[in-house]
Amino acid sequence: MRRDDHDSSLGAFYYEAVDIKAGRGWEEREGSKPKFKRHYALQIMFYRDLLARVQGYAPPLGRIINIDSETEEFPCADFEADYASSLREVKLVAANETSEPVLSSVCGQCEWYRKCRRWVEDTRDPTGLFFVGKQKFALKERGLATIDAIAEMDVKRYLRGPEKIPGLGEKSLERMKRRAQVMLAGKPEIRPGFVFPQAEEEIYFDIEDDPTQGLVYFYGMVLQDGNGRDEFMFLQADGPEEEENTVRLFWEFIRAHPRAVFYVYSHKERSTLRALMERYQLDPAVFEQYCGQELDLYKFVVDHSDWPTYSYGIKQIARQVGFSWRDPDPSGANSIAWYNDYLKDTSRKELMQRILEYNEDDCRAMIAIKRYFERNA
Repeated sequence: MRRDDHDSSLGAFYYEAVDIKAGRGWEEREGSKPKFKRHYALQIMFYRDLLARVQGYAPPLGRIINIDSETEEFPCADFEADYASSLREVKLVAANETSEPVLSSVCGQCEWYRKCRRWVEDTRDPTGLFFVGKQKFALKERGLATIDAIAEMDVKRYLRGPEKIPGLGEKSLERMKRRAQVMLAGKPEIRPGFVFPQAEEEIYFDIEDDPTQGLVYFYGMVLQDGNGRDEFMFLQADGPEEEENTVRLFWEFIRAHPRAVFYVYSHKERSTLRALMERYQLDPAVFEQYCGQELDLYKFVVDHSDWPTYSYGIKQIARQVGFSWRDPDPSGANSIAWYNDYLKDTSRKELMQRILEYNEDDCRAMIAIKRYFERNA
């Protein structure tokens, strides 16, 4: 709790809650402006609201102390509307008056996930389709209450006049209709017109990191070439103090493979490497080399296919093509938990082995997805 000077109902001063975090508040993503983490901000906004009810004053800035012991600020006005909306939803939950669920790719770690997914499947809810989300409420207002209705809709009917759906143009509605038809058919649709780059090597690459600590602790790569090579390689940091040395070794790995294609399944690898380059003043020419060699399979999947699933994340898509993970509960969140347990007791080598196998399976899931596209081009 911090005391500062400003008139309030308490006197010529007020109190402000400053939260201590195990990560950083401001984050940058390639091609977009820096943003303050929403979940950090909403927590501060809640504290600010509680204090304002007591002292009659709410400061214009919110603050955290980040993992580097630095104070970070954000304008509270940027989150006022979001906070008010979130507070209304929480009050509905507390009053047992919740609206129906919205299924999305972030739901997998929630304890209500299975129940919500069953409800979505049983009711044929539109959020059973990829990238519908909260748009389903606007769809339902126009009578498009199920996947079946979306699959049969006359798109032009909803482009103008009183039945126009806000925020959804012809292209978006056509894509939604096609995804609904794919869902009803129960099999993926691969669209023609794509090619994979020809290269001497293919490297399927996946990072394990703990964003709460700003720590990258594992780099996994499956290397394949035209001569039958199929090798899993990895670099791991046995503790936070080894992060710099590990990323420097990976920089040398990139430098040693100038004619490879690096396959990933998100923007995370590129943005993480950029942040590490800036943190440790690594050679930017190597990073630019990597960017020129990277292919994001997630973007490829979204651009060139439709699937009978609500999420196009790697776990959902790879399972659609018959791939399975060795671990009974594979997830990035679990990888972080295993690593933090390992840091508490580094004699537990089985935890690092579990991370290794999980990471290798993520890499091999990418291979399975790429091969499926090649077979069904």
